[in-house]
Amino acid sequence: MRAVRRRDERGATAVEFALIMIPLLVVVFGLVQYGLYFYSAQSGSNAVNAAVRQLSVGNCQNSTQLTSYVKNQLGAAATDAPAVTQSWKKVDGTSAGSLLLADVGGTVQLSISFHTINMHFPLVPFLSDAVIKRQVTARIEDTKDQGCPS
Repeated sequence: MRAVRRRDERGATAVEFALIMIPLLVVVFGLVQYGLYFYSAQSGSNAVNAAVRQLSVGNCQNSTQLTSYVKNQLGAAATDAPAVTQSWKKVDGTSAGSLLLADVGGTVQLSISFHTINMHFPLVPFLSDAVIKRQVTARIEDTKDQGCPS
C-alpha cells in the first residue's frame, strides 16, 4: 500500500514548484524592472536640478556643453542622449532668447527627456515607451559664464 501511495505522488512536487515559480519570477523581474525605472527617474531629477543650478549662475551657456553635462549627470540611467531644452524669461516675465538677453532676477526653465532602461522581461507589464521627462525653473543669479564643470 505504501509503494502505491508514493507512486501516485511522484511529480507532484515538480508541478507545485512550477506553479509557484512562474508567478514568483514575474514578481522578481517586475521588481528589477521597476527598480531600474525609479532609479532612472531619480537620476533624471537630480540631473535637471544640477543643470538648472549651473544655468542660473551663468554657467553651461553653450547647448552642447549643457547636454554633455546633463548626460554625465545621468550616467547609466539613460540609454540615449537626453533631449535638453531651455527657456529664459526676463524679470518682467517677457521671453528672452538666451541668458545674454535675460537679466538677474529673471528665470530659466530647463526640461530634459530621455529613454530609460527597459529589460523587456516577458510577462512584466511596462510602459511601451519608457521616457522620463523632468522640468525645473530657477531664478537667474548671475549672467557671467565661468564654464561648465565636468
